[in-house]
Amino acid sequence: MKIHVDSISQEGSEIEEVLDPEKISLNLEDKGISFTDSVKAMARIMKSGAEVFADISLEAPAEYTCSRCLAKFQGVLKKTFNVSYEVKQGDILDIDEDIRQELMLDYPVKLLCKDDCKGLCPNCGQNLNVGNCDCK
Repeated sequence: MKIHVDSISQEGSEIEEVLDPEKISLNLEDKGISFTDSVKAMARIMKSGAEVFADISLEAPAEYTCSRCLAKFQGVLKKTFNVSYEVKQGDILDIDEDIRQELMLDYPVKLLCKDDCKGLCPNCGQNLNVGNCDCK
């Protein structure tokens, strides 16, 4: 997402953009997250003197892998954050890296398909959410 500093009006500007997860290097598959569609980014931009302030909202549909039972489940990763930049006239801000970092910081440490997920049997591998096993 690029912000042209000179195009920000005195009342502020709004930018909406659809970002390709691969373009902003959101490689979280090893963490159990796959983005199933583009990241929708909306930014409200204000300029004051030599500073630009941005309120950014992100929404990204994703497929998660449960940490306990390994089942796949769908969700939407949502994130809202604020950033500010020192700028000069004519600057063009590329905030893709800030978006990438914010999304990476916000992914859950332990992904669960549901709060009371029973996980897998450590002996036979049966998904205990689906049924019991005969192990003792």
